[in-house]
Amino acid sequence: MSPYRTAIDHTTKSIDTRARYFRNLIVIVVTLTLASIIAAAVARRFFPLAGLLLLLPACGFFFVLDAKLLGNWQSHLLEAWVRKDVDFRALCEALNAVPKLPKETLRSMLATLPSAGDLPAEQRISSNTREAVAAAVTDIQARQSDTVALKAAAAAIVSMSVIVAMALGTWEPLLGNLAVFLLPILRVWLNRKRIGQVKKRTLAARAKPDFSNEKYGQLVKSLPPAAADTSLR
Repeated sequence: MSPYRTAIDHTTKSIDTRARYFRNLIVIVVTLTLASIIAAAVARRFFPLAGLLLLLPACGFFFVLDAKLLGNWQSHLLEAWVRKDVDFRALCEALNAVPKLPKETLRSMLATLPSAGDLPAEQRISSNTREAVAAAVTDIQARQSDTVALKAAAAAIVSMSVIVAMALGTWEPLLGNLAVFLLPILRVWLNRKRIGQVKKRTLAARAKPDFSNEKYGQLVKSLPPAAADTSLR
């Protein structure tokens, strides 16, 4: 099968999966909301409304899954791009020509990939230069995924501690919220780990004779602002 056909199929599958995740989230939100309101009305108590707090971790879990899916999609395309099996300029044109793909979703996904401008210029980019750029893209997505996961964890900690405190009628479970203050420390550690990984990959690519610092700089500039932290000057 053509690498382009594989990339298109993988993109289509990823978009379909993202849509399914979103539909499932809507079902969960509606179910939790109705169940909490009905239970409160039947019991004539306010406590069942605490179930609405479960919406926070539910939404957080959805965003974590979505970020993981987007990261896997990126990795699949970047591997083919580094091997020079596909060029993103040609792939973007092919994907935009698929009528069934939602344009806004597709556009937001393609915006996370490096752009060299025109196809001939992209085809001249060496595999080692592409490897360094792929490291920058992977780093950006990984750090964004870390941020989403930590926010989801914070939402889960806060909501569950409040629910338990309300259920037991005591304030002690609220002390669990102190764990939230550890998350920024974890984020700093994760960022340092990510930066170390991307620098290692970038330095290895730079050591190769066909690496182009000029092309690398151009491609990194086409990425979201967070890429600035991954470039080695």
